[in-house]
Order: sequence, then structure tokens, then C-alpha cells
Amino acid sequence: MKIHIKLTGVLYGQIMADLVRPHPFAAERVGFVFGRMGSLNDGKLILLKRYASIPDAHYVDDQMVGARIGPSAMTWAMQEVYRSKGAREGIFHIHLHGHAGETAMSSTDAREIPAMIPGFQSVGRDAAHGIIIVSRNHGSGWVWLPASTQGVEAAQISVIGAPVGVFERRSAR
Repeated sequence: MKIHIKLTGVLYGQIMADLVRPHPFAAERVGFVFGRMGSLNDGKLILLKRYASIPDAHYVDDQMVGARIGPSAMTWAMQEVYRSKGAREGIFHIHLHGHAGETAMSSTDAREIPAMIPGFQSVGRDAAHGIIIVSRNHGSGWVWLPASTQGVEAAQISVIGAPVGVFERRSAR
């Protein structure tokens, strides 16, 4: 099954503008993007609709990782999923790797971020949730469909409108 993630150029611009801002102590920023799932002939479509920046006060000073968010950020995220469950809106952790080209989860990302997904699924059972990592000109995503314990790598992320972008996976990781 192929998974396609789509977002508008305006939303992409908002996300990128936020993620490149410096933080007082974290090496990178983290945010949450929300979207809904639909069906395609050959898979699923995730249409991203809105972005939430994580306030500086919700970061934990941990020099072992690029950024760590604290329990208040996770509580807020889970409450937001719960409030949006009637619309079946899912939540996607998003952050920037500051290089150009195709990107993937770092070993820290792969170890720590997927652990958030069961919490999101517990309050938004009918929604898809996931992880998106963007570079300066590319992006990669992993989607957990409802009731799934394993993420599926998105085949494509499309930015619709200005700036236009299609980020396809060239290799399976």
C-alpha cells in the first residue's frame, strides 16, 4: 500500500519558518502538524491541514539530543488529538534536519519518536498518526494507520501551490 502525504505551500512555509528559528538551548525545533486520512486507488492519502509550534518553555534542556520536548507538550498534543477525534484528525511529529537532499530518521529519532505514536493512537483511534522529517528541500514521512503497530514509509510528500515540491523516496530505508 502506498501512502501519499500532501500539504499546501502556505502550510509548508509556516512549518519551515518555524523550524529554522533558533531556540535558546535546543539544537533544533519540533512541531506538530495535523491532518486527515483519505483513500486512493493504490493506498492512502494524508492531507495535512494545520501546524502547531511547540513553545520554548515546553522543551527540556538535554544536550544528548537535538531537541527534547517535555510532558506538557505531549499532554497538549494528546488533548488536541482527543478534541479532533470527531474529525478523525491525526497528529504528526515534525522536525528539520538542516541539510539539503533526501533525509531519514537518525538513530535517536528511530529509537525515541515512534514511542509517541501509541499515545496518539490511544486518544485518536480512527486517525492516522506519524512522523515527518524535512530537510531544506526534501522530506520523508512514516505513517501509522489506525490500529497499526508498525509505521509505513510514505512513498511521496507533495507540496501543492507555491512553493511546489514533490519529495519521493528513492530508496527504501
